[in-house]
Amino acid sequence: MKKICLVILLLVAVNAVSQNAENDELGAWYILASNSKVSEKFSVQLQTQFRFFELASEIQQFKIRTGVKYRIMKGLSVGAGYAYFRNDFSYQSEIPESFDEHRIVEDILLDHTIGKAKIDHRARLENRFIVQNGTTDTRHWFRYMAKFTYPFSDTWSADIYNEIWLNVGNEPTFAQNWLGLGVGHKFSDLIKSRIGFQRIHLDGPDFNRLLLGITFTPDFSGSSTP
Repeated sequence: MKKICLVILLLVAVNAVSQNAENDELGAWYILASNSKVSEKFSVQLQTQFRFFELASEIQQFKIRTGVKYRIMKGLSVGAGYAYFRNDFSYQSEIPESFDEHRIVEDILLDHTIGKAKIDHRARLENRFIVQNGTTDTRHWFRYMAKFTYPFSDTWSADIYNEIWLNVGNEPTFAQNWLGLGVGHKFSDLIKSRIGFQRIHLDGPDFNRLLLGITFTPDFSGSSTP
C-alpha cells in the first residue's frame, strides 16, 4: 500500500504542475549511474544522462560525468569531478544547433539526520568550458542544493530538494533554480531506482522534467560500514 501511495503522490504532483504551466514542455531525463565504494574514505561516481526536450524525442543534452568523493568525517565530505556535455538546443532558433561543453566541479557535502529523515547539503563550484566555432568561452556557476529524504521502509523512500544556481563573475547573478521531488526504491544492496519530477526555473521559459534513473552501488572496500 505504501508503494502505491508514493507513486500516486508523485503522479498527482506532476499532473498538477503540468496543468499550471500549459505552455511548458514536459521532457524527460534518463539516468544511469554508479557510486562505487573503494575504501572507508573514498568512493568513485560515474553517470550518464540522456536529456530530452520531450519525453522521447528532441534530445537536448547528452552528459557523461565521473568524480571522486572523500569522506573527511561523519557528515562531511568533499568531491571533485569532470563532466562532458553534448548540447543541442536547436528548438530555440537563436542558439546554435549543437556545441560541446566541459565542466570541472568541486563539491562540499554535508549531511545529518532529524529522526528518520536525512538532510543533505551540497555546495558546488562548476567551471564551464564551452566550445563553439573553434573558440572556448569560460564561465562559472555556484550551486547550492538542500535535499530532504524520508524512508517509509527499508526499500522505499521519498525526497524533495531545491537547488539554486548563481553566475560567478557574470551578470545577472541568478542563473536558474531546480525544484524537485521523487520516489526511490532499493532493489538490493547493489541496485536502486528513482522516479522523480523536476521544475527548472530560468530567467525566461520554465521547464518540467520527468526523471527516471537506475544507480548501481558496488562495494569494493571489503567492509560493510556505510
